[in-house]
Amino acid sequence: MLRLRGRLTPFLQEKEKKVLMIVIPLQVLANIASVVIGETGPFIKDWVTWNQVFLLVDIICCCAIIFPIVWSIRSLRETSKTDGKAARNLAKLTLFRQFYIVVIAYLYFTRIVVFALRTIAAYKYQWVSYAAEEVASLAFYMVMFYMFRPVERNEYFVLDDEEEEAAEMALRDEEFEL
Repeated sequence: MLRLRGRLTPFLQEKEKKVLMIVIPLQVLANIASVVIGETGPFIKDWVTWNQVFLLVDIICCCAIIFPIVWSIRSLRETSKTDGKAARNLAKLTLFRQFYIVVIAYLYFTRIVVFALRTIAAYKYQWVSYAAEEVASLAFYMVMFYMFRPVERNEYFVLDDEEEEAAEMALRDEEFEL
């Protein structure tokens, strides 16, 4: 725990760290329990109920992890209004917004759509739900690697005076919302 806290310090505020320190272990435990229940088979009493409970806990944890992202976006937005580096903050805000949209799409697909596929598909077509989940995971990681790749001239940090002024104007407008 201490090691995780030290690595998160430069990027997250205290309330964000607390949420993640609670939610991530809870999600890990729920996923481990879900795997254990899934491997025991449906002969255990209330097997379906336990699978659905652990899926619900997983979805709640995924939603709870979204809150630090939203808080970071709001914090960047507020900081950009008082800070003289509006263009840099606007670039970070745009990156976080894209990140937020990709994470929501991934979580929605892997937690809800894949579950629906597993529920409605006949037994011989169960592989389709697993293939869809793996393809979605691969696509998610490829997008994340692309978004946060190291580049020589990072478009989010190279600024000139015109971009700075345009960013200040964009941040003054209340159009830039989630």
